[in-house]
Amino acid sequence: MGGQPGTAASSSKTNVILAYLLWWVTGIIFLFVGKNDPDVKWNAAQSVVVLGGLWLIASIVSIVLLPLGGLIYLVGFVYWVIFLVGAFNYHGGHIAAPGIGQFTNQLTDGLANAVK
Repeated sequence: MGGQPGTAASSSKTNVILAYLLWWVTGIIFLFVGKNDPDVKWNAAQSVVVLGGLWLIASIVSIVLLPLGGLIYLVGFVYWVIFLVGAFNYHGGHIAAPGIGQFTNQLTDGLANAVK
């Protein structure tokens, strides 16, 4: 039985990595797959809120101003790398979104809590 906590932690870490792996797409999947693990669910919700939000804004802006849309995609890519590095170094809890965490945490909490 001593191996179970390590297995659970390993599974949680893997699920957090996968929640960020394909931006908001895997975030949506792991909102439901990881719904019994609050940390996985929260990180999946953050993937949807931050990376999905940036993707949506960049897509809309690109229709009118292509260079600005490209810049927003670049910001999204930087956050994606930050989240993946955080996920690979994951030891439980939430991975912070630098600079925008105070704005996105409320949305992330709301989305994570909406999935039962």
